[in-house]
Amino acid sequence: MPTYLYCVLAPPKAEQLPLGLTGIADAPVRALTSGDGGAMEAWVATIDNSTLRARGRALARQALVHNEVVNAALGTGRTPAPARYGSHFADDAACIADLARRSNELMTILARIAGAVEMPVLIVPLHAAVPPMSSTPDSNEPAAGRRYLEALRSRARDEEERRTVAMAEAERISGVVRGFVRDEVRSVASSGRVTVAHLVPLASVEVYRKTLSGLSPGDVFRFIVGEPRAPYSFTSPQED
Repeated sequence: MPTYLYCVLAPPKAEQLPLGLTGIADAPVRALTSGDGGAMEAWVATIDNSTLRARGRALARQALVHNEVVNAALGTGRTPAPARYGSHFADDAACIADLARRSNELMTILARIAGAVEMPVLIVPLHAAVPPMSSTPDSNEPAAGRRYLEALRSRARDEEERRTVAMAEAERISGVVRGFVRDEVRSVASSGRVTVAHLVPLASVEVYRKTLSGLSPGDVFRFIVGEPRAPYSFTSPQED
């Protein structure tokens, strides 16, 4: 049966896989080693093909369980490189072979994220999003085409302005935490909502939180600082 991959970690100095840890379909999670001298540890489970074909709510539940296993790895004091949900191989040997093939890449990733967590920040506009466009004008109406194009242009300008203001706010946040953040990833929606992820050393998490709690969001946005999590935004080892 297939070998399902949850995450890859640097090897522990002592056994750290939580006793009795189970994952998707209650399959026991176990550790495989790969690389020269066991330089990497992969948390895996044996899961049947029918389970891997889940859809709908079952798939959503499995994705949550996947994240719970990754969080258990983070709880060992090491920083896991999470695998993409659904990553699996024909068997243990195929999984180990894939990790060995990508060992240089994975070891670089593990060194980069070692001793750090991902801290998510949402920058949410307080005002309403750009409303959806009304129905397309009747082509028989006078100047219908011109009015429709003008409406499109106006909407595009509004969305671009919202993105610009939101990204300026993200830059302001970046400026105050830059001294103790290793890396940053941003994404912005047309609504003006920005998601920022920072790679923060564990030793700096509290000062990071205090710094953001002391930053006034003004009257346009509010900040939502999430809990520490595995660095999904900075690495996602997966099979080709």
